[in-house]
Amino acid sequence: MQAPVPLPRLLNGALQPSASRIPHLSLHIFRRQLRQPVHHQPKWHPHLSPVHRRYQSSAVLGTSFFPLDSITSQEDYNDANAGTAGHATASASVPDVGSSTQSSVRHEVSMEELLEENNPERILLGLVTPSIGEGFVLNADDATFTKAICALDPDYFIVPFRDIHRYIKPTLEVGPRFRRVRSYEERISTFYHLLDTLVTMRKDRGHKLSLDVYRHLLRCAALGGNGTMARNILRKVMPDNDITPDVACYNYFMEALNWNLAYGRHERFHLRVVPNHTDLRARPSRPKGFQGHSVASPMNRNDDQSLRLEVLRTFNELVRQGLKGDEATFCNLIIAMGREGDISSVMSVLKSVWNIDLEALGRYDEEEVESPTFYEADSPLRPTERLLHAVVHTFSSNNQVNVASRLIDYISRNYNMPIPDSVWTQLLEWTTVLAVQLGGRRKRDGHTLGRVSQDGVQALWDAYHDEPYNVPVTIVDQMIKLKCSMRGKHLDLSLQELRICKRLLEEDRTIVSQLYDQMREQLTKNHEQIFADGVPSAEFLKLKREFLFASLKMDCHIQLIAVAVRIMLKQKHWNFTSHIADFRKVTWPLQLVPDLVREWSDFLPNIIPYYTPTGHVMISGQQHRHDALVSANSTQTTPVGRMRAALDTYSPARLRRAVDHAQRSLNSRAKSDTDKETTRKARVADYGDEKYTDWVLEEERESRGERLNNPSWGTLNNPGPDWRVDEWSPWRSSSGTEAKV
Repeated sequence: MQAPVPLPRLLNGALQPSASRIPHLSLHIFRRQLRQPVHHQPKWHPHLSPVHRRYQSSAVLGTSFFPLDSITSQEDYNDANAGTAGHATASASVPDVGSSTQSSVRHEVSMEELLEENNPERILLGLVTPSIGEGFVLNADDATFTKAICALDPDYFIVPFRDIHRYIKPTLEVGPRFRRVRSYEERISTFYHLLDTLVTMRKDRGHKLSLDVYRHLLRCAALGGNGTMARNILRKVMPDNDITPDVACYNYFMEALNWNLAYGRHERFHLRVVPNHTDLRARPSRPKGFQGHSVASPMNRNDDQSLRLEVLRTFNELVRQGLKGDEATFCNLIIAMGREGDISSVMSVLKSVWNIDLEALGRYDEEEVESPTFYEADSPLRPTERLLHAVVHTFSSNNQVNVASRLIDYISRNYNMPIPDSVWTQLLEWTTVLAVQLGGRRKRDGHTLGRVSQDGVQALWDAYHDEPYNVPVTIVDQMIKLKCSMRGKHLDLSLQELRICKRLLEEDRTIVSQLYDQMREQLTKNHEQIFADGVPSAEFLKLKREFLFASLKMDCHIQLIAVAVRIMLKQKHWNFTSHIADFRKVTWPLQLVPDLVREWSDFLPNIIPYYTPTGHVMISGQQHRHDALVSANSTQTTPVGRMRAALDTYSPARLRRAVDHAQRSLNSRAKSDTDKETTRKARVADYGDEKYTDWVLEEERESRGERLNNPSWGTLNNPGPDWRVDEWSPWRSSSGTEAKV
């Protein structure tokens, strides 16, 4: 929606550009210099020993960039021991998922038919099903294979999960037992492994990959934040195969460098540009959480490892080849310069490309400033939401949210485009970060730069939830705002915002409940039709995807609310202007805490700790919590989590097993205990059958095992609702041992 007036300057602070190391964009465009190797490139070995788990892993894509972790435990897979499935190479003899049930397959679909349907998930499952995809990958003509690979759209397989996982805390990815979530790192590492396997099989057969395939692989690397994979493709594999990149290839490469590891657990909240972060990123050996990109230090401004310099070299290479940059090109330049705090160069790009003069906008009224450059709707330089995201992230991460808010409003009005909800959420998140600054060590590390008042958060909230924007309130936005209320120790306001979240959560639970019932009906009544042509039906996959996203969203919101409630109970005091002593000694521990425990029972752990004037108390509330869950009909989260864990996979064999298991379980509810035990033993024996194993399942199992065995990914946040804990305390005694009450 077009705003009739500029967004007011809601946030205190002023634009303070740093001294520019690059006077103007034209110096970058016309500068000529020899390209030097920036990073050591891994050698591409044409063959890999069969004992390796990944078939040609990292050979083509260079995918070894995240700790590879999967989502499987032995309880979930009773199908085989470690040596059951053969996975030395993708072209080896791998049992077909439907090999023992071919009588139920009326007609096994071909890859050509799947390509005509253009369903990304059916195409992926067809490619990794040996009887359908193996011959196609090895023998299809180049145009058809290119169409199949490019159908594996990262906007379908990566971006939606990336956005959800930003707000899922790691404890939900490691546990709890029945509601665990497959982590973002596990998901994209498996997706990259599938791409790696398919293109390597193709190359080993003697086929040459086209530019379209390499462009698509770079796009997958960019949207997943895999700079290692992008660098290996553009700097090693493409030159070795005499493939010349185009503008899109360079754009995806620069985007992958800018967001390398930035979507993972350790890096996503460490992108703020402050002296402490800059110092860590400038070190030769960077600690975890700062390994995604390097910056030039004051002592070495021409560091070859500098992200800014590498992106500029790539841009110069693009220009020397006679290619013209588009909006994505200059957005990547903006982000790369912002990573090192070079705001003056960011302003130079905005002025050169779109005639957006930030200095003039800061000094004069908007009517007195020259309008931005007009571009037709089909122009490659016409601004889109990409520019809005780049501007918000760059200026906000450089502690200038007031400039970011003014700029997105100015751009959206002058180019008559709506501001996406995700841009508002990002701006609110950065504003909250700058509003809840802490003192002490963080102040010495420079984290108080760009501090804004907490009133600025409320002003921004009112601005984009009212006219003319009318952005709907979400639980994520509400929880971000809640941080300010709790930081200011405003109890009534915090409870009001939490209750809004609770009402919104009921809508999520209703949607999930409806989808869960639809999934049960699909698995029982339409069981035989799901794998009728050898690949899960489009109707089943569509319903599965809706159920998967809805359940992930619900569990994410439950976790956010639960964490906020538990933090609230651990507060020692709240801000009250009158009767402070009485509130701390009587009102809070004796009146409010029992009421809060009663109201928020289904969000509390089995053991509830809180402070009193004379010490601390722990309430053992396991039975009370169980009764509250039953009363609130919240016990659905456990069966929903189990179903999600079973169906959230790229393995045709695991999907087959999940469908068969669900059908058997749902149809055997009325059986006696003896019959159920017999059925369970038979099911365990059946899962040892090779029809329930394939190389994709083995990849997911082993990568999940690696993750769980890696202590750096954290442990369970005991006590949890799904884990029995006999002895636990949130406090430690003065001797360092856990206190027991």
